[in-house]
Amino acid sequence: MRVSTSSEFSRSVNNLTNLRASVDRYQQQVSTGKRLFAAADDPVASAQTLNLTERLATLSQYDRNANLANLRLSDQESAMDSAAISLQRVRELVLQGRNASLSANDRKFINAEIRQRLDEVTGIANTRNASGEYIFAGAAVTTKPFTVAAGGTVTYNGDQTVRELPIAEGRTLAEGFTGSEAFMGIRNGNGTFVTALGSTNAGTGRLINDTVVSPTSYVANNFRIVFTAANTFDVINDTTATTVLSNQTYTDGAAITFNGSSVAITGTPAVGDTFLTSPSQNQSMFTTINNLITAMDTTATTPAQSAVLGFNLDRGLADIDQALDKISELRASIGGRQNTLDTQLQTNGELSFQLTRAKSALEDADPVEAISNLARYSQALEAAQQAFAKVQGLSLFNYIR
Repeated sequence: MRVSTSSEFSRSVNNLTNLRASVDRYQQQVSTGKRLFAAADDPVASAQTLNLTERLATLSQYDRNANLANLRLSDQESAMDSAAISLQRVRELVLQGRNASLSANDRKFINAEIRQRLDEVTGIANTRNASGEYIFAGAAVTTKPFTVAAGGTVTYNGDQTVRELPIAEGRTLAEGFTGSEAFMGIRNGNGTFVTALGSTNAGTGRLINDTVVSPTSYVANNFRIVFTAANTFDVINDTTATTVLSNQTYTDGAAITFNGSSVAITGTPAVGDTFLTSPSQNQSMFTTINNLITAMDTTATTPAQSAVLGFNLDRGLADIDQALDKISELRASIGGRQNTLDTQLQTNGELSFQLTRAKSALEDADPVEAISNLARYSQALEAAQQAFAKVQGLSLFNYIR
């Protein structure tokens, strides 16, 4: 078979081109450590590598979300800690004002600091994070969550939406609490029921030691203890209009048990005096402090007024304790979520390591193999170039000279 000069020339050029491409490819592998530079290099491995790259990018975003959630939870924990310190100080001031030897003016001086503490708690509730977002506004992060009206009433302006961030595939975590839950949703009294004095009471009796003795027997109804004589009383269920206990003998400080609850009365009630219990309701921290401010401003000149003042201060202390318990509950929840984030970040890190190793096995070059191939193809290219240089100089006239 006759081979034309042009065919031989073209084949040699193609061989040189292929060898040059091989040398370039292995040179790239040696310099970059990678073996895949285009899908054509290994279509199956390229597809798998693309999938692994997407999963790694998603994991990286999950980690950023987890760190952001952790930061926002830390902001709320810090704010809750500050609120607890303020409430503890209010509690100390009220206990100081509870001293019967203090005058009305003395309590007003104490009250001046309580007012400052109320402003402090309101400011804490309106805390912003480093991004300028209100941390207790729910999802309405640009809206100031709490505003104070002229009469001292505090209104919540945020929403009830708790923002959640994805921290793993199919898993999200709430980044905090709304201001409504943290500052407004606090049960008053003992958390189950709350006590009150009748508005027309003339004696010195006041309620103490209100507890739930049987949660299974407790029914959320309104009850009234009414003194029918100086030393006898009835207990009436105002919700059902029925008498629960009748003609009971009064003993100062003795427990009065009904409906799974127990209270005691101390002092000297007058005939017709009433003492009330009703189911606990949500009461904000701000209302609790405002109620204490109102009580501390009261001037008590009679034994009956002193009894009312003492009861109102004790009632306020119980509400303060409920607010402190709420803060402790929220801080415990924040700590639990932060532990969850730490665990998830560790899990994400381990998964990222496994995916990175799998991706490396697909796209990384074997350095020993790459260097060997580079040397082999470089030598082949050099030999081919030398042969081509000799072949292209051949001519028929060289043999007929």
